[in-house]
Amino acid sequence: MIEIVKYNDDDLKDNEIDEVITRVKAFIVSSKNNMIVGYTDEGFQLIGGYVEGNQDLNTALANIIYNECGIALDSKDKIEPFYEVRYYNRDYKGSGINRLSDLIYFVVNTDKLPNYKKLKLSPREIAERMPLEVVRRSLFGKDLREYIEKEQGVYKFTNSDVAE
Repeated sequence: MIEIVKYNDDDLKDNEIDEVITRVKAFIVSSKNNMIVGYTDEGFQLIGGYVEGNQDLNTALANIIYNECGIALDSKDKIEPFYEVRYYNRDYKGSGINRLSDLIYFVVNTDKLPNYKKLKLSPREIAERMPLEVVRRSLFGKDLREYIEKEQGVYKFTNSDVAE
């Protein structure tokens, strides 16, 4: 069972939702505790994207990882959801639509490395030249803790929100 966190300041009921948008993000971790992440001027980014239509979440994530990393996951690789954040928005951005934005985080265990010849990046990603990095998991965790400490006043995070 995964942990689900709900943000519903608009007190919307499920039967009031007009639109559901689902995104998936992956912590891609190897047996040597390395992670594959995107890197921009703003820092590390998890690999992820939008789930299209009625696509199965694991299939959607595997397709995104293939497009963004060139990694073809198979039955030897483990894909496991562990955390979900649901944002309920009444009249989303003045559109008149009540929206549920669902963001699901996964851990993907694989020892495969990025294959740059197979990447299918968006024009924005190409323009930003978002490279992929293989980093120690501890380094990513350190950067994540520093980011949360910097943003703590904005988001009211506590140290227990980030695993050591």
